Amino acid sequence: MNSPRRIPTYERALNMLEARARSVADMRRMLLRKGEPATDVEAAIERLVGAGLLDDAAYARQFTRSKAVASGFSRRRVQQELTRRGVARAVADDAIAEVFAEEVVDEDATIQRVARKKLRTLTRLNEPVRRRRLYAFLARRGYDADDIARVVRLLTASEDDAEIEA
Repeated sequence: MNSPRRIPTYERALNMLEARARSVADMRRMLLRKGEPATDVEAAIERLVGAGLLDDAAYARQFTRSKAVASGFSRRRVQQELTRRGVARAVADDAIAEVFAEEVVDEDATIQRVARKKLRTLTRLNEPVRRRRLYAFLARRGYDADDIARVVRLLTASEDDAEIEA
């Protein structure tokens, strides 16, 4: 039996995939950055895609599930991150739509959940600093300015009401 030739670039790519999932563009960029020859990089990527080990659609779904469900990122932030990692817009849009539907992600509930969690870490700060940091935190998660302002107002008002009653 004649086994396929194992190229060092392919081995390196497998090791990189073992560490974490990657998009095709991300894998290409990383291998080239490590000094692998472009022809070997393309051959390794073609082989990985053919074997189903490198799949942008699956990567986009996994990434979306991780960031939207577990980390509380907005649709917009997930889209930005996938684009930055080289996933085609149509592939990213499909993955985001699919995961948000499957997981029944309610962005309004999510922004409130992550805001409440963050607010608990800001209790020692004075009110203007607490509001500013909460706003910045939610903005980094990719939420719309109007939604952030509404949630900050809602949560800090309910916090103020609780202090008055105490």
